[in-house]
Amino acid sequence: MTAVATWTLPKPWKIPREWDNERCFVLCSGESIGPQAGAIKKLRGRFIAVKHAVFLKPDADVLFVTGDGDSEILPLLKAYTGPHALVRSKVRPSMDSFNIKRIARAKDHSTLCELRDHVSGRDAGTSAINLAYHFGATEIVLLGYDMRGGHYCPHPNQNPRQDEFRNHVEFLHQYAADAKKKGLRIVNCSPTTAVTAFEKQPLEAFL
Repeated sequence: MTAVATWTLPKPWKIPREWDNERCFVLCSGESIGPQAGAIKKLRGRFIAVKHAVFLKPDADVLFVTGDGDSEILPLLKAYTGPHALVRSKVRPSMDSFNIKRIARAKDHSTLCELRDHVSGRDAGTSAINLAYHFGATEIVLLGYDMRGGHYCPHPNQNPRQDEFRNHVEFLHQYAADAKKKGLRIVNCSPTTAVTAFEKQPLEAFL
């Protein structure tokens, strides 16, 4: 009788400090990046594409995915052509062919997590800020970080409830204060954002 191979959950990946003092654009999937798509292509710096934003930047330095279900995650992995595909906790055997790395999730979401194989943040965009911090970026520019419910492309949670946003932003002012204390500049360039915790600038400031 042939033995059935057992699958082992990979250990969390320790993020290397590869972007010392660099600028990182965190590209989320809020609907505001639709009108900004042309300008985004002209930006220079590191990129983290959060989930469906990979369709706008398939060669980003990092693809960061969260969520559950192969039907949601596998199309994102197939679209990605960059060096680091990272998933927050949810790894399954179906992802093995994509050389994906796993990141664990911290329990405290009010500060940046210092453990290099963990990220804090209740939403994927905030966790991506922690990723950029681990990689060594000191200026983090948020794009499509709207927190208003709309998405620039088809999304499995197209019309999230308002209480989901309240849950996501509960600790953001504390998070922003902690990031500033640690020497980070975080700028939100979404023109329609509901988030007030971070510095606001027009995208043109970074072209």
